[in-house]
Amino acid sequence: MSHPGPTPPPPSDYTTYGAPQYANGQLLDGQNAGQAYPGQYGAVPGQYGAEPQKSFVVTWLFSLLLGGLGVDRFYLGKAGTGVAKLLTLGGLGWWSLVDLILTLAGKRTDKNGRPLAGYAQHKKVAVLVTVAYLVVSLVIGVFVGIATAALVRQAATPPIISAAPVTQESAAGSSAAPESTEKAAAGEDRPHLEAKTLTGTGDAVKTVDLKGLPAVVTFTCKACTGNTALETNGAEILLVNTTGAYAGSHLVDTSAGTPTTEFNISADSAWTLKIEDIDSIPSSTDKVSGHGDRVLYWDVATDKAAITNKGESTFVVQGFGSEVPELAVNKIGNYSGMVTLTPGFVQVNSDGDWTIAPK
Repeated sequence: MSHPGPTPPPPSDYTTYGAPQYANGQLLDGQNAGQAYPGQYGAVPGQYGAEPQKSFVVTWLFSLLLGGLGVDRFYLGKAGTGVAKLLTLGGLGWWSLVDLILTLAGKRTDKNGRPLAGYAQHKKVAVLVTVAYLVVSLVIGVFVGIATAALVRQAATPPIISAAPVTQESAAGSSAAPESTEKAAAGEDRPHLEAKTLTGTGDAVKTVDLKGLPAVVTFTCKACTGNTALETNGAEILLVNTTGAYAGSHLVDTSAGTPTTEFNISADSAWTLKIEDIDSIPSSTDKVSGHGDRVLYWDVATDKAAITNKGESTFVVQGFGSEVPELAVNKIGNYSGMVTLTPGFVQVNSDGDWTIAPK
């Protein structure tokens, strides 16, 4: 006796999207039970929920600018090596350099081993920008290094004109204070420069031998009408640069640096250049007034000074009483103010009338 088979499901027009299709319990031709079909959930690359590829441009910029902090590795999902790179400051620079080279060579991948998106389109621009960036950084580093070395050298080289000048008054005055007597004695212990006066008309180059000693030079050209200048091959370089008549004094060889052996004079009339030892510089124990460029010895009991200037050009007051030269004032035009000015030699540059008073 035969039994009826299972009753087949009723016919239906309903079709499951993306699933294998059956007819009378059999797969349709060309279909496999385990085969993925278009539209089936999670069946094709770029499926819903998949993490997108990391960007080559972003990785490159992080590697170039923030590689020492490991930001590029954090971005790629490699947190462990990112922390290690951060703690070692990019392997003291070497790790950062290697990662940058690998990025530009297209060898970097994310945590899943996938290549970076956009490498082919942007690699040439990235290489060019990287080279330019590294060259500019190198040039800036060289200039910063030179400037830093110059500042350190200047700070480490105290001025060699800290001794008080030996004037006739200080040498002959029996009632001078003990401190002044000690300063005068200190000035007498060092070698002295013999005074010398050079003369000429028009442009000239004069060779001198200052024996590496600090000196004060007084340049005068009363009848000049054109460009008037006085330059040295020492550390001070440009002492005078004006138009027309000029008369003023300047310090040269104030520190143990490049000694002055040559003066370059630009003038259109007769001029004189007097070179003297710093002992010839007058001492000032109270308020002092002057006009134009001048050198004085500030011999007071305070390091505070009230300074005024009436002029149109640059007004500079520089002191040499401390271990490091002081730029007390550096202004343009009229000036009035209170500044720190350590007792010692003082260089004033002005085109007008000025005063310095102790406070």
